[in-house]
Amino acid sequence: MDSIVAQIRTLVESADEIGRLNIQVALRRALSELQGPRDVVIDLVNSNMLYAMIRVGVDLGLFRTLAANNRSFKVKELADLTKSTPELLERITRYLASNNAIKEVGVNEYQASNITHIFTSDLGEGMVYHGFNTHGPVIQALPDFLAATKYQDITSNTNTPFQVAHNTKLQSFDWMVKHPEHFDSLQTVMTGFQGAEWAVGLDTLDIEAKKVPFAPPQSSEKPFFVDVGGGHGHQCIQLGKKYPNLLGRLVLQDLPEAVNKLSPIEGVKAEAYDFFEKEPITGAKFYYLRRIMHDWPDNEAAKILQNIAGAMASDSRILIDEIVMPDISAHYEATMQDLALMNMCAGKERSKQQWLDLADRAGLRIEDVHTYVPSTHTSVIALALK
Repeated sequence: MDSIVAQIRTLVESADEIGRLNIQVALRRALSELQGPRDVVIDLVNSNMLYAMIRVGVDLGLFRTLAANNRSFKVKELADLTKSTPELLERITRYLASNNAIKEVGVNEYQASNITHIFTSDLGEGMVYHGFNTHGPVIQALPDFLAATKYQDITSNTNTPFQVAHNTKLQSFDWMVKHPEHFDSLQTVMTGFQGAEWAVGLDTLDIEAKKVPFAPPQSSEKPFFVDVGGGHGHQCIQLGKKYPNLLGRLVLQDLPEAVNKLSPIEGVKAEAYDFFEKEPITGAKFYYLRRIMHDWPDNEAAKILQNIAGAMASDSRILIDEIVMPDISAHYEATMQDLALMNMCAGKERSKQQWLDLADRAGLRIEDVHTYVPSTHTSVIALALK
């Protein structure tokens, strides 16, 4: 067994991101074939308890305490540092260690594991709070909601399990704006998922970016790149690092709650904008939407695209950075996201045909689909005016 595990570790060390994901899928499939009925049921029950105890670990600062020190701690010392009782913490740490969230090194003695460090990052903590506090009650409400609606598809973003779970009539994003602790954890998660990998191999963008001179933009020059609903601007920052000549030609747009308190970003203009209103920037080369369209049902999604289409020039393009769901063999992460979006906001992960239909409703056409993470079907869909 040890030799098999060693071989898998060697494969992981030499694999790229796609390869690592494929290895994980293969191991999940193998585990499902090895588990008996009792194993499956116990794992299911354990998943609920594990999420709750990780949330408690984050609340206590347990993971940060262990990760910040390159040594082991006795439970009594950890209890003093986390302001909890040794009796309670002994039970929590024992459970977390049995699930590899921390590492047991002796009797009532623990240190950080690889997983521990995940929950010390802003992304890790943000995902714990957003997933547990915001999504958790929604998942609990889902079965009864579907039964009450006679198992109809969820297509209205004001009639979802979210409204039941959080006792509101507001659409989920409007509710989160009024509850900053939920809105802030969402922004932390979205910021943590930002990166420039989407632009690698995207000829549609690369060719145009390289035409832009290394000189300050002219006063009459249109912006090159508008990040619509771009949160805290990390996509603009990443693009500016990849193409320094674009600095001064990048625009970040999002709701006032997201951009009004941002510190200045070099080379990026931040402005408040609601994408259900007319797009104020006309004739930009690219309008970029990352993880935006999947948050909305088709009617609202078409409206967002129509508002941008009305501002486009003939050579403008919309770049939608999202999943293109395959007809068969979809990755579990994509299918999980699809259901999570349905529960929260009547959103969806769309197939290529659904993207074609949506573009057509907005007076647009799909010019290119650049899939940059094949294992999760994550792609950039380039749209042009018809």
